[in-house]
Amino acid sequence: MTIQIFGSGCKSCHMLHQNVLTAVSNLDMDARVEYITDMEQIIAAGILRLPALLADDRVLSVGRVPKTAEIEKLLGGMKP
Repeated sequence: MTIQIFGSGCKSCHMLHQNVLTAVSNLDMDARVEYITDMEQIIAAGILRLPALLADDRVLSVGRVPKTAEIEKLLGGMKP
């Protein structure tokens, strides 16, 4: 699984990145986590609000920072 966090590098974006890393660890998932701050890549992905969380190109969250437990629930439903 590929998990992408799109953000500008702000405090909220860093918090989302940390929450995702914690959730992936708690779920013992084999996932690649990418933190993308390049505006060209953000625009190319069609992201209009930051931070944004995608997993395997599926949008899970936009414009807010979900707590670790919510991320675990979202990702847990995607585990094979």
